Amino acid sequence: MRYRNFGDTGIKVSELGIGVWSLATDWWSSNIKAEDILKKSYEFGINFFDTADIYGEGKAEEVVGKVLGAKRDNIVILTKVGYNFYNKKSKKIEQSFDVDYLRYAVLQSMKRLNTDYIDILMLHNPRIDIIRNSDIKDFLFSLKKDGIARSVGIALGPTLGWGEEGIEAIKMGYEGLEHIFNLIEQNPGLEFLKYKIGQVIRVPHASDSLIEDKWPIVEDKKLHRSLKDIKWIQEAVNNSKEILTFAKRKGMKLSQLALKFDLYFSNVSTVTPNITSLNELEEYVKVEDLPDLSADDIQYISDYYNRFYKYLNDESIRETAQYK
Repeated sequence: MRYRNFGDTGIKVSELGIGVWSLATDWWSSNIKAEDILKKSYEFGINFFDTADIYGEGKAEEVVGKVLGAKRDNIVILTKVGYNFYNKKSKKIEQSFDVDYLRYAVLQSMKRLNTDYIDILMLHNPRIDIIRNSDIKDFLFSLKKDGIARSVGIALGPTLGWGEEGIEAIKMGYEGLEHIFNLIEQNPGLEFLKYKIGQVIRVPHASDSLIEDKWPIVEDKKLHRSLKDIKWIQEAVNNSKEILTFAKRKGMKLSQLALKFDLYFSNVSTVTPNITSLNELEEYVKVEDLPDLSADDIQYISDYYNRFYKYLNDESIRETAQYK
């Protein structure tokens, strides 16, 4: 496993990380599977684990603390706060970025994670007014000064887009971003990647559309991809058949090419594919042994994007409007 800098923070993260969201949502039926994946990923040399307090309403953090707590000095934990699930209103979970609430949420996260510090602390899907709020920023950096957080940043979402928000976070001095970036949805990620800050890439497989083993893709309300229009996914699959041939010529699967594409960019710190089985984990870890993409490969992908993907990228960005 290779490691990269998380911006200028001094934190080193594995090129591939584990997003604990997909493990925590199945907690009621498969906590053993979650523990096995976390243990095996650590054996593979993965040291980066991306979670949030809202994932499983604390259960994701709990499983990280339980399985990896004894290895705390050897792992990097990113967690996110900003959804107040402690005080639901009519079963609805609302966001809260009040400083007193954030202080409480961070302390609760540390208890569940079985740690006295958080490596990377991020606000979870804040709007631009929150990102611009100097009191909130000052509070987060005070946690860094006090040794509670080693670095602080912004997780953009829940959808693709948020270009203005990402750039504003960088201008405000936040040390890291978490955002969507993949072969199909390259913008606004390419703009963020001009900046040398810590960058965590999520959804590298564009809601499963870049995983050929899952073709044909059908609608399934239980899966994360249900958040995406199934027609968009099916069109993305149809438009990916030629690039699958390109991947095969490179001696890799399309799902692996998707990861190699993200890792081509030097300002990418780590990529967190959605992993729900040991087989997926083993397949993705193999990308570390595959040849890196060349500048010519990236030019081919750029041309392919303009022909087959750009309009899908634009559609994804338009989805953001409903959240603003």
